[in-house]
Amino acid sequence: MRKTFIIISLVATAFFALPQQADAQIFKKLKDAAAGVVKEALTGETDKQNASSGANFVSSASGVSISNPASQSFDLEFVEAIGNSAANTVTIYLKATAKDLNYANARIGDNNVTAYDTDGNEYKTNDYASAKNMAVGVPIKFELSKLVNVPATVTKLSVVQAGYYLNSDKSSRAGNLSSYIQLKNVPVTWQ
Repeated sequence: MRKTFIIISLVATAFFALPQQADAQIFKKLKDAAAGVVKEALTGETDKQNASSGANFVSSASGVSISNPASQSFDLEFVEAIGNSAANTVTIYLKATAKDLNYANARIGDNNVTAYDTDGNEYKTNDYASAKNMAVGVPIKFELSKLVNVPATVTKLSVVQAGYYLNSDKSSRAGNLSSYIQLKNVPVTWQ
């Protein structure tokens, strides 16, 4: 009888002890993840494992500096920024070349494009950009959503910030500017 009681007690102890250890590990991982989110929300800092802490700009031949957070997936080149003086809109064109995979329905500069002129005025988009298919090694021209209410007196945009979407794993995140494509010193040609 005593031997049976000891065996039952050991089995019951082992049965209840195993899930508690697994729960403790899960709660520890959740605590670590929550601490990272709180740190990013309060200070803007992110873990180096998850994302870079700042934008790295590369100067192009056109004088436009480009920060491409998805540079491991595609190269990016500034083509031009065309202003329509009758409509007070500016359309920015970029050329992207996929490096690692082919992407169907890729979007660059969708409905979340924001720009600032040299006086600090903000301009936003109000429509959606077209989706394009990207094949490895083939340059594809993207038309960003039109910036609206831009006066024809604006000859340069100090900063342009644009989101992108390649697939569910490779896209910009709303509210996180370090995940956005950024352009500096964008000249505007008016027509």
